[in-house]
Amino acid sequence: MKLTGEHNTRRTVYGFVSRRKLDDLLALFDFPNPNLTSEQRVATNVPLQQLFFLNSDLMLEKAQAIARRLEKEAGSQDRSKIERAYRILFYREPKPDEAALALNFLHGGGSLAQYLQVLLSSNEFVYLN
Repeated sequence: MKLTGEHNTRRTVYGFVSRRKLDDLLALFDFPNPNLTSEQRVATNVPLQQLFFLNSDLMLEKAQAIARRLEKEAGSQDRSKIERAYRILFYREPKPDEAALALNFLHGGGSLAQYLQVLLSSNEFVYLN
C-alpha cells in the first residue's frame, strides 16, 4: 500500500521528488528547486503556511490526537496539560508568560485542541532544531 499526502505519517530522508511537478504541499513550504543544489535550506515563513496550519484537517486531527494523549497522561489539571504539551512539542518547560497565556485561553473558553493547533503552527515547532 502506497501512502502519500496527508495519509503518510512517516518521515523520510530519501523520497521521490519530481523535477517537473513539485508536490503542492512541498511547494507551500518553499521546497527548494530540485534542479539546483543548496548547502542549507533557508528558513522562511509565508502566509500560506499559516493558513495551512490553521485550516488543514491534518493539523486539526493531530492537535486533537495530542489533546487526547494529554488527557490520559496529564490528568485534569490544565497547568499539567500545558507543561506536558511543551515537553512533547518543544522539549522544554513553558515560560511563565506562555503558561499564563495558555491558562487564560483555556479558562476563557478555548479548547485544548485549539491551543495545540496554535503551538503546532508556531515557528518554534516548525523549525525545531
